[in-house]
Parts: sequence; structure tokens; C-alpha cells
Amino acid sequence: MGAGVLRETFDRITPPQNLQKHLKDYQNHKTLRSLRKQKILTSKQWDQLYPDRASSVSSKHFDNTLLMVLLRTVCELTRPTAGWDAPPHAADSSPEADVARVRYFMNTVLDHANEARVSDEVFVNYCENIRGTLVRLGGAGYGDAMDKMVNQKMDPITEEHYKELLMQWKKNEDCIKDKMNELDSATESSGDEGEFRVVTIVRHEIIVIMVDLTLVSIWFC
Repeated sequence: MGAGVLRETFDRITPPQNLQKHLKDYQNHKTLRSLRKQKILTSKQWDQLYPDRASSVSSKHFDNTLLMVLLRTVCELTRPTAGWDAPPHAADSSPEADVARVRYFMNTVLDHANEARVSDEVFVNYCENIRGTLVRLGGAGYGDAMDKMVNQKMDPITEEHYKELLMQWKKNEDCIKDKMNELDSATESSGDEGEFRVVTIVRHEIIVIMVDLTLVSIWFC
């Protein structure tokens, strides 16, 4: 759902019928070309932005990392006071702040998933905050989908598949994080063990939160 809400936000700012023109704009193209040279954009992402048949460009092909880069650089969004990667101030419910929250929650949940543990209190807090963010950005439908997803079960084989996707996504996010921080800098210059429920994949259920094209999972008994 995270990628979906980022895509819908991007499409509202840059409607699909205007996307090709928007990317061909001199300043936008210059900005994106610079990001390509800095290897913030991959060759695959560049080809998605500028395919051989220009009219075939579509945000449907953009992953969450590319969408985040575009929102931060060529959509005229104001950088949140706390920055793009830090948790925005609680009182700030602007679209920019919620875009930053999506990324922050993605990375935070990934960190907890990597630890394979999360307290009940933290889990409930994340669910409430993620749900509120998705609803503000994408509408009530995201709240309904979130409510269904947190009660979803899956079989061990599917679980292992999504765990592998999760770890790959984490690896990709770690690789790009430093580059994104460099981008921000460049832009500015121009507890108790008993409190936790620990994952045991074979014996326990999974509660799943969709925050990307892949499933970001918080595992607990």
C-alpha cells in the first residue's frame, strides 16, 4: 500500500497525461540526469523514466524508491522541517510530512523486522500511525485495506518468500540511503525481554502490513 499511496500522490501532482512533458522539462531533466550521474537513479529506473518509446512512460512502472526520489526532487514539494528521512513533527499533517512518514515507517518497520521482535505497544502504535498516514494521503479505502491486512494469515512457504523479498528491499534501501542524504545536502547548499514477543516462523502467525509492492512484516506470537 505504501507504494500505491506514493504513486497516487505523484499522479495527483503530475497527472499521467502530463508525465512525459513533465519529465522532458529542461530543469526536471537536468535534475534527474544529475541524479543518474550520481548513481542515485539506476539504469533501470532511468529507462523507466525515459523509455525508447517516450509515450509509454508510466508511473505504474515506478517502484517506491523511484517515486520517493521524484516526489523529493521534481514535484515542488517543500522539504519537511524535520527532513525527509526523520519522523515529522506530530502536528504536521501536510502531504510532504506524510510522504516523509511513509518512508520513515518503511525503514523503521524494516529495522524491527530484521530484529524479528516488536513489543505489542510499539506494534499498535505503528499500525495506528501508518493507517492515519495512508488515509490522509490516499483516502478511506486505505484504512479499510489496512484493517483487513493486519488480520491476514499466510502459509509458511509464502511467508518465507516475503521474508526474502523483505530482506532484499532492506538491502536496497540501505544502499541508497547515503546517496539520498547526499542529495539533501546538495539541495540545501544550492527493554525488558519479557515485554517482547519473539518470532518463531514455524509455530507462529504473521501480521502483515503492506507498505510497498512487497510486504513488510512485523512478526509476533
